[in-house]
Amino acid sequence: MSNKKMASEKLILALGTFAFLFLFLLHLNHSIFHCRFVLIGVVQEMLTIPCILGQPFLLFLAIRGLCLNKFKEKTYAQVAVVILVVGMGLTVTKFIVCQST
Repeated sequence: MSNKKMASEKLILALGTFAFLFLFLLHLNHSIFHCRFVLIGVVQEMLTIPCILGQPFLLFLAIRGLCLNKFKEKTYAQVAVVILVVGMGLTVTKFIVCQST
């Protein structure tokens, strides 16, 4: 694998992990911590929509990287796919649960 492909896979993994952790911390703040600091609210408002919309795009890029490698070797893209699918599943589930209550 070339260094350029590995660097792009590491970037996708890092962004996917960031999106997952941010949305998880957002859920924890909403349900457990209830922090009402202004700066935390500003950061939440600025990053929530880009993280939610960025997850499917990052998932597409990770799956594309796996297809280009023909699933031959263990790569960062496989880990990114798992993280992004779990994160998207939790995000969608959280919206469904919040809408039903």
